Amino acid sequence: MRLDKLVSARPRTLSIEFSPPRTPTGWTVMKSAIRQLADLGPDFMTVTYGAGGTTRDGTREAVGIIHEGANVPAMAHLTCVGSTRDDLRHLLDEYATAGIANLLALRGDPPAGAGPFRPLPGGFAHARDLIEFLVADGRFAVGCAAFPERHPEAQTREADWDNLIAKFRAGACLALTQMFFDAADYVALTRYLAARARPGETFRVVPGIYPAFTWPDLVKFVAKYSPSTSLPPRLRAALEPVADDPLAGRKACLRYMADLCSDLLAAGAPGLHLYAMNSTNKTNAVAELVTGLRLRGVLE
Repeated sequence: MRLDKLVSARPRTLSIEFSPPRTPTGWTVMKSAIRQLADLGPDFMTVTYGAGGTTRDGTREAVGIIHEGANVPAMAHLTCVGSTRDDLRHLLDEYATAGIANLLALRGDPPAGAGPFRPLPGGFAHARDLIEFLVADGRFAVGCAAFPERHPEAQTREADWDNLIAKFRAGACLALTQMFFDAADYVALTRYLAARARPGETFRVVPGIYPAFTWPDLVKFVAKYSPSTSLPPRLRAALEPVADDPLAGRKACLRYMADLCSDLLAAGAPGLHLYAMNSTNKTNAVAELVTGLRLRGVLE
């Protein structure tokens, strides 16, 4: 199902994100995670695209597993890095042939050590240009990324949020945010967008949540995947004291993330996007978080 149609029919969505494995064992774990989390009834699942397009084939295979094996709408991440328009046209044909109708358009990051991002000749310099290209193709619903704390390369968060508005106006039907740990950052973003919306215009921004397993797990994950993300004092105060106690740390993490999700939904968030990223621990954390939120009555 195309997500532009799905989100127009559902005021709230639940979605889950995976990353393409790099080993045979990793593929086995991911397939098990997809089956387990599909039982939660997510509205769609997404698959990341490695820096520099390094997981292009893996992303395509993983979205196929979700689409065909789990019977859940799949969204493939797609970046500007390392691809020309012709490269992307071939990939779009492959996705369309496989029945994949949803893409998340990102500028993307170059591989580690490659220096600052530079588009290839015949490629795209900005996510909004890629969005326009995908929308013009006509076969896909297109999403984009949002940054409650601002993109690390943006001069100000307001400049970054203005760029988000441009991505929506280029044709994105929803935005999935980078992880964050303070609901106030999300509220500030959505209020900024609402104040600048044209008559009849809405911007659907779904908060991205990393359901950390323990404090060390959280610190390691943020340092690796999103070093510009803040770890607010309230988060540190809740989790760091139990960092050496796996059971207490797990409970504290889930309690913090459940409170964060509850606050976001109460503030009007149109759903939740949860980062599972394949590991057994993270899969279990996602399942426990969703179950707990449903018991609270804040999530359908």
